Amino acid sequence: MGDSTSYTEADTLIAAGGAPTETIFKGSVYGIKNLPSRSIGAVDTLKLEGAAELSSFPFGIPTSNWDTSHTTLSALGLGRNSTYLNALRKAEKITSRVWSIFWGIFGDENPIDGSLVLGGYDEMKVMGDNYTAPLVYDHFDGSQGCWTGMRVTVTDIKVNFAGGTNTSIFPSGTALHCCIDPAHHLLMEAPMDHIENFKSIADIDGTHSTTDLHWMALQPSIRKQFTGDLTFYLDSGLEIRVPNNQFVFPETEIDKDGSRVQNLTRQNILINSVEDEAPILGRYFLTAAYLMVNQDAGTFTLWKANATEESKPVRVFDQETGEKCGDKASGVIQPSASPTGSTTGSDDQETAKNNRPSGRVIGGAVAGSVVGAALIALGVYYVLRRHKKEPTDQRTEDTYYYYPAHEDMQRSDVHEMDSSPRVVKEDRKTDAF
Repeated sequence: MGDSTSYTEADTLIAAGGAPTETIFKGSVYGIKNLPSRSIGAVDTLKLEGAAELSSFPFGIPTSNWDTSHTTLSALGLGRNSTYLNALRKAEKITSRVWSIFWGIFGDENPIDGSLVLGGYDEMKVMGDNYTAPLVYDHFDGSQGCWTGMRVTVTDIKVNFAGGTNTSIFPSGTALHCCIDPAHHLLMEAPMDHIENFKSIADIDGTHSTTDLHWMALQPSIRKQFTGDLTFYLDSGLEIRVPNNQFVFPETEIDKDGSRVQNLTRQNILINSVEDEAPILGRYFLTAAYLMVNQDAGTFTLWKANATEESKPVRVFDQETGEKCGDKASGVIQPSASPTGSTTGSDDQETAKNNRPSGRVIGGAVAGSVVGAALIALGVYYVLRRHKKEPTDQRTEDTYYYYPAHEDMQRSDVHEMDSSPRVVKEDRKTDAF
């Protein structure tokens, strides 16, 4: 901050213009509730690469230990009262408070950039049917929600072996309510019974990592390494298969000079057991799934991820903005999850009861792609990571939105999207549209 000419310090985050309170639910990072009053406040200009510049943006600088989730990077808050999303929306840089994320593909061979899209989603990163459900913010042990608002029911998890054998780790006749948390540093946290079943099926033993980037990841003994995949079966009908090389890594530590040092003789499997805590699907779940969150509509949407370097951002409008734009709207109009658009407390639970998706196909479907060069003119497209990779052709399947029958998605300026291969020839730079 010493080189900034626009930096101004304030007594607290609240004095700087940040949110005065934090709502805390069971399962979330409990230290967050103290940040507004215990942080040093600051105001400065904020500009992410490829995104719009925001002046007089409030920052909070923690003065005490607060993060119990082992976050190794600074966090960009994109919650329902996100200062950043609210500022972009107020400045009319995005048409709705929507964000979408693909975590990317890791590995020495064919790595793929992760991406974050603000104001829309990347149509080339999704494939097949999707699942849309209301955001319900609540304690994880409540009847519907969780602290991120995104809870899904996992009906099975199977270990996929190289020989074609698939074996369930679930105790017979059970299902698991999981919170999706893109900030979580592992693939999955699950009850002890599930993890012990996994260890038995995979024929591994061992302990948990305590020193590296993936704190508490399962660390098998050297004598036996795990080479299988994991497939997650959701009650919505989605099946998400996470390849082995996206959740099994060498033990990795950060050296004093900031470089990453790998111990190739030790393996970390990015799963952990929990007791009396929420089961979690973390960031590495999003190497195989694509997530869109619409804070205005009060919904979240999951697809299978299409692992491709190609990109085609699509704007998402809230209903009011879409109606104002009329025929000039070029993108997707997503209605609220309820007539009131409520996203708080008990109202969310009632919304979820009334609009709870009930199976693979929910209501009508609309397929399409946006026409026009100004594809996401009021949106922001921001690439999280960069890797070197030669472009390859990828096949794009039809993309669908499924909603309760009385809440069909609407599109403007669209034509029916076919299933022919598409090649996006633009340079893979970070762009603002």
